[in-house]
Parts: sequence; C-alpha cells; structure tokens
Amino acid sequence: ILERMPEDMDAAESVRWLMEVRERKLKTDQADPPLYEQGGIFAMVGSTGVGKTTTTAKLAAMCARIHGPGSVGLITLDTYRVGAHEQLRTYGRMLGIVAHLAHDRAALQDLLGLLSGKKMVLIDTTGVAPRDPRKRDMLDVLDLPYVNRLLVLNAGCHGDTLDDVLTAFKTAGSQQAILSKVDEAVKLGPAIDALIRHQMVLRGVTNGQRVPEDWERADAQKLISTSMRAPTKSAFDPKATDLNFFFSHSPDSVKEGGMADA
Repeated sequence: ILERMPEDMDAAESVRWLMEVRERKLKTDQADPPLYEQGGIFAMVGSTGVGKTTTTAKLAAMCARIHGPGSVGLITLDTYRVGAHEQLRTYGRMLGIVAHLAHDRAALQDLLGLLSGKKMVLIDTTGVAPRDPRKRDMLDVLDLPYVNRLLVLNAGCHGDTLDDVLTAFKTAGSQQAILSKVDEAVKLGPAIDALIRHQMVLRGVTNGQRVPEDWERADAQKLISTSMRAPTKSAFDPKATDLNFFFSHSPDSVKEGGMADA
C-alpha cells in the first residue's frame, strides 16, 4: 500500500489516503441487509472459546425481535463440551425458541428438513483447534446445500493465530466471518490485517456478552479508524536502547550470535 502512495501528499493527507485504501480493502456486508433480516441457514465455526454460542444467541434474538420467535430455528452440534447443549437451550428458552441437538450429519439433515419453513436457522458447532483431527469431520457434517459457514474470530488473538485459523477453516465458495470480543482486544490491527489478506467478508462484530445488545454491523470506516489508534503503550514496543542494539550488528555477526535464535 505504501509503495502506491502518491509522493506529493503531506502527512495528514497521507494518513487519510492510507485509511481510505484500507477501508476499501476490508470487505463488509454494509450494502446488504443484516444477517438477521436476510435469513438463511448459518453455521458458526471456529476455535474454542471465541464466542460462537453467544453469537448464535445474539443473531437468534435479533431475528426473533423482527420476525417473531417462530421464525428462528436453533441447532447445536457441540456434543463434546460439557453443558454446551444446555447453554444454547437456556438462550432458546429466554427467546421462546426450542434448541435441537444433532449428533451427526443424518440428524442434522433431518432437523434442517423439520425447520425448513423458518426464516433463519442457526447451527452452533464444536470449537476445534486448527490442527485438531476432528475439524475435518465437523466441516464434512456441514457440507450440505444452503448451509453457510460463518467463521467466528476472536479480535484479541495474536496475528499469527488468526492467520492459522483462517487458513485452516477456509473452504470453497464465499468466505464469511464475524469478529468477536472486540471489547477485549487491545489492538484491532492484526485482526483487520488477517481479514483483508484472506479476503473475508465481515458480516458483523460483537463487543460484549449481552444478548443481543452487544452486536454491531460491520462498519469498515469505524473498524479501520479504531485499528489506527493505540489506546495504550505496548510493553513490546522497542525502546531507543533496543534499536541501537539491533542496528549495531552486521547480518553475519547476528547469525553467529544468539540473535537469530531469539
């Protein structure tokens, strides 16, 4: 991006230009109806602890608010985590929606047929690590017509972790994501960077545990503006003395010492 920046700009113009370019590169659904108004079948996928169940409840609550509780279907595939089904059932009872449990692909197909008249069907899945052998099995269960996958990403994760998750869960067709726990992220830069590089379409943002209040549409301008601000000084920012140390070594001496290993 910096290589394409016009050279005749002053500092303020350069920053504005940089932000506008990043806003255009971050794909969102801002021009389309919100998920809960659009409807369809959506499966929340991603690593453990990223907020898939809470995100499912938020989308269900907003769809129920507009179209009524009878318009929403809830299914959980999370049979590994203790209490996972009960958690979704609790949210369902609060909303007046029955939450169903599917143990395998055949049961999921039967439930999708049963709920075919619903405006929106939401599937909560088992959280798995990118290299967990169960990941492939879980994604195969969801490989059904009309099932759209929403990759839930924790905004506070390290950039390398986000890149690993995006690479592992990438599938053919439309790549859609939800950015969760934005309120817990010290910096949004790594998450925004990963979304842009993997060409994900951001369908929403969650910024707290309240259902459904802590949900926002994906606003590229707001997210980029936030990512350009660092509210606190990082403990990992290099100090002046560190810079002197880095640049005082030649490449050969760095290799011979312990710098490369560090």
